[in-house]
Amino acid sequence: MSNEVQEIFLKDYKKPSFTIESVNLTFELFEEETNVTNIMKFEKLDESADLVLDAQELELKEVVLDGEVLGSDRYTHDEETLTISNVPQEFTLEIRNRIYPQKNTELEGLYKSGDIFCTQCEPEGFRRITPYLDRPDVMSIFTTTVIADQKKYPILLANGNKVHCHESFNTRHGVTWHDPHPKPSYLFALVAGDLDFITDSFVTASGNDVELNIYVDKGNSDKADHAMKSLINAMKWDEEKYGREYDLDIYNIVAVDSFNMGAMENKGLNIFNSAYVLADADTATDANFMGIESVIAHEYFHNWTGNRITCRNWFQLTLKEGLTVFRDQCFSADMNSSEVQRIQDVKALRERQFVEDASPTAHPIQPKSYISMNNFYTATVYEKGAEVIRMLHTLLGEENYRKATDLYFETFDGQAVRTDDFLWAMKEYGEFDLEHFKLWYDQSGTPSLEVEENYADGKYTLTLTQNVPNKVDGSLQKAMYFPLKIALMDKTGAVAEEKMLIISKESESFMFEGFEEKPVLSINRDFSAPVIIKHQDVDFAFLMQHDTNSFTKYEAAQEFAISILFKLMEDIESDISEYLEAFGALLELDTDLSYKALLLELPSISTLMQKQDVVDFEPLYKAKDKLSYEVAKKYEAKLLKLYFQNHEPLNSALDSKSIAKRALKNRVLSLLSALESKEIAAVAKEQYEHSLTMTDRITALDVLESIDAELSEIAFNDFYNRYKNNTLVMNKYFALLAASPREGVLDRVMALQNDEVYDEKVPNLVRSLIGVFARNYKYFHAKDGYGYKFLSDKIIEIDKINPQMASALSGAFKIYPKMIESNKKLMKATLECIVSTQGISKNTFEIVSKILK
Repeated sequence: MSNEVQEIFLKDYKKPSFTIESVNLTFELFEEETNVTNIMKFEKLDESADLVLDAQELELKEVVLDGEVLGSDRYTHDEETLTISNVPQEFTLEIRNRIYPQKNTELEGLYKSGDIFCTQCEPEGFRRITPYLDRPDVMSIFTTTVIADQKKYPILLANGNKVHCHESFNTRHGVTWHDPHPKPSYLFALVAGDLDFITDSFVTASGNDVELNIYVDKGNSDKADHAMKSLINAMKWDEEKYGREYDLDIYNIVAVDSFNMGAMENKGLNIFNSAYVLADADTATDANFMGIESVIAHEYFHNWTGNRITCRNWFQLTLKEGLTVFRDQCFSADMNSSEVQRIQDVKALRERQFVEDASPTAHPIQPKSYISMNNFYTATVYEKGAEVIRMLHTLLGEENYRKATDLYFETFDGQAVRTDDFLWAMKEYGEFDLEHFKLWYDQSGTPSLEVEENYADGKYTLTLTQNVPNKVDGSLQKAMYFPLKIALMDKTGAVAEEKMLIISKESESFMFEGFEEKPVLSINRDFSAPVIIKHQDVDFAFLMQHDTNSFTKYEAAQEFAISILFKLMEDIESDISEYLEAFGALLELDTDLSYKALLLELPSISTLMQKQDVVDFEPLYKAKDKLSYEVAKKYEAKLLKLYFQNHEPLNSALDSKSIAKRALKNRVLSLLSALESKEIAAVAKEQYEHSLTMTDRITALDVLESIDAELSEIAFNDFYNRYKNNTLVMNKYFALLAASPREGVLDRVMALQNDEVYDEKVPNLVRSLIGVFARNYKYFHAKDGYGYKFLSDKIIEIDKINPQMASALSGAFKIYPKMIESNKKLMKATLECIVSTQGISKNTFEIVSKILK
């Protein structure tokens, strides 16, 4: 494979040589095969061009040009393309081909998920369905007819509005769908199955009545109500916040078990991983409910930021994804606690994207090249892309940001555009250095900001020195341009001055006057820029108690704990009394309970490893265990009191107060688990057995697995027998066991692969068992190297059936350059084994080869 890969570069982009006015598709679905008829109306834009269509793994049956059946001498068909020479200026091309969805384990193009036919065409799956100009800048009007057995597949869906039902095929039937809005092929969708559904409606601001349907597997319709509620809320929110109305007569969502992604925004027919649709109190956690709300909204918001306006090429992916993630984050903040949402967004960014930024696979939010586009659906493109949009929002302010987005929609509706086009609209309503700001799209890595404070004669001077890491290839990068929110407080915690600074130079100073004593700095409030703050001699305890900004208060609590943990790594008997006193003050805070649950959270191992130049997980875990134990021991009585004050085992309500109470009491229970006492085990056992919510049961199982092997086995057996027929819940079962802190976890993970519930062809199950184990740093990075060997064998095995899943698993090795030498040596041998495997996919080759460089 290493000799065959072809790198694609942004600089080589060329406009298409043809446009496609319309596409008329007919699918005849059978159990062993699917026949596709594709009729396209073309116009040539380049007089000298041959027609080269993307065509992958297709069985070509017939090619007809303007009514003439072409002989094999008139076209060339290979593994990747169908080429026809000497085509006229305007012509109609009809292609008949055959595909085999039942054999499609890669889950790209048309495939079967259980008994359901469904599609995934982003980014390059449509070429696996029929020959086409499979690129996002070729937009056309699609009409799709789906024909299948009426009994087995009573539900037949495609993009757009339903225009005709066909009942004259004996035992078969058909439905024709028409999408009046031009779209690229990656937004094409088709679904056929025997499905239950729920239906509702939404009247747009203009008075258009939209039919809303959510299709699910038989027997699951009672688990789709929350998704429907989330969809209606998203439609209302997008009208109010962005002035965007829905533009079809119908909006369909379909949930399937086998899906490589979370969901897909196909025009008018969203296809979802069932994990982001199905939920009830018995089977879904509070986090699941919130995740569904967020993803439902994300895919709906794509109707404008991704569908009506799409990407010119795949290098522009953050144009739609970064913007839409920002939109769904703001929606979730409005629907729930904005304080908690912001912190959760930053946590996700740091735990996934900061790690990526510091790895050999670091890339800008607008990459300059790729081997497999599937590998660039990353935290950098999505989450860092959203932070870049948030900075624009901060620079412009709410009112001007809305004017700028209105201009963007009005100017580029129906077009495939670039990030530069979006930035142009922002600049029309903002006074900022656009050319300098654009470095966020072109540079990789996370900038750091060194803070120096000076105070004399009533004057306070803040000096900030910016450091942007080199590119992966070692080349230098420039200082960035970003907004930085700060506040200066007096010793009582009162804010004396609050300001947004514009940071644009490698080093710059800002002076503030009129202070009787040195003020206390609160920096990067609201996490106004995705940078790492390096600030010495900070009074974290003061900020934990007095900071008025919810994010920087949380940040102080985290940073104080991190500083203590690193002291413990140097000397496990270090004095931690000051931190314990500050933690005790948090317990007394009268604040939102869900926010309080976050304040009481100790730093994750992932957070700690990002602070190290060389990572050795053993001392990290040892220090974390020590601090956890000391916190739990000192405050056991207070923690237990908090637990029982908020423990309502029979309350399964989803209102904010109920969710907050569960969040706090489960945080407390997890903290108390560090004691490994019989009393805490009994509390966890009681919670597992008598609580109504999955949130409570999952926490209880996790605690029991940590502290009492015997009780854990009993509870897990009960859980398995109760939910073994529910795949979504079994994902939780496998994930809990794969994340276990107990010895022997690798052996148990290997054994679980033989469980009758586990299926390597279902991505959710693979992520839950293999993927979660790869994030169990204690055992994945064990000094014997068995964790590495296990994962590399799985990557090679899974690559043969689903390269996208295999390349995602390969990301577990991104930490390779930072590991201690003994681990690096073991990792290197493992990675070299993967990359040298005969027939390894370009997806996996690209990730592993970059890690090895």
